Amino acid sequence: MTVARRIRFGAVLVTVVLALTGFSSGHKSSGGGGCSSSRSDRSSSSNRTTTYNRNTTRGSGSTASPTPTPTPTATGAPARAEVVTCAGPATSKATVRVTSLASTESTVEVPITFDGASGTVERTFGRVTLKQGETRTIEIPLSDPTKAAAVTGCRLGTVVRG
Repeated sequence: MTVARRIRFGAVLVTVVLALTGFSSGHKSSGGGGCSSSRSDRSSSSNRTTTYNRNTTRGSGSTASPTPTPTPTATGAPARAEVVTCAGPATSKATVRVTSLASTESTVEVPITFDGASGTVERTFGRVTLKQGETRTIEIPLSDPTKAAAVTGCRLGTVVRG
């Protein structure tokens, strides 16, 4: 390949990468990210939660098994978490699957909010130590098992080092 072709190839490659990441020659940003939606997502990523509602229905009114929803992972988050099952009339604890994103063994805290029809029933967290890349399932109980009947769903907060 000639030098001119390499330069043209490099210029095209840079243009494609910048286009895919949201940058353009007229883009001006006061920091915060490559594309306009990234900036707003990044600033609120630590405040987002995932919801698990055990009353999810599909089709003709039949109750379906809810699909676990992963917690949005903030940049540099030590782990990713998803609700497997939530507390409710049959159980006073949530089951959460936690996967390490850290490069070393670390202890993480997984915040969870148990919601009811009238609002928050309880906020608590589970703690687990994970090796690099390890996935474990933990149970996070309600402090008062009699509150389980009032729980209609679970929300996970951002996983942090504990």
